[in-house]
Amino acid sequence: MKLIITIKNQDTLLIQLKAGRRLIDEEHLTISRNLDTLLIASIDNLLAKNTIDRLSLKPLEIRGNMRLGAVSSMILRTIESGLAF
Repeated sequence: MKLIITIKNQDTLLIQLKAGRRLIDEEHLTISRNLDTLLIASIDNLLAKNTIDRLSLKPLEIRGNMRLGAVSSMILRTIESGLAF
């Protein structure tokens, strides 16, 4: 199982849950002031809705272009390191 966050543009994120090449579920998020809360809640909802344990996930994969100094990229990197096991 793999969790992939793709940065579509400066305003949109795509969160996908995949098993191999098969798409299990996905969710679109708009980047806003409370991105950290929205992102954590969306990941929790995806895992709960599909009855998946966090331990069965491979490390989080982040795709797309991020500006290194942007707060959104810092939030994504923090969540990535938090889900690493």
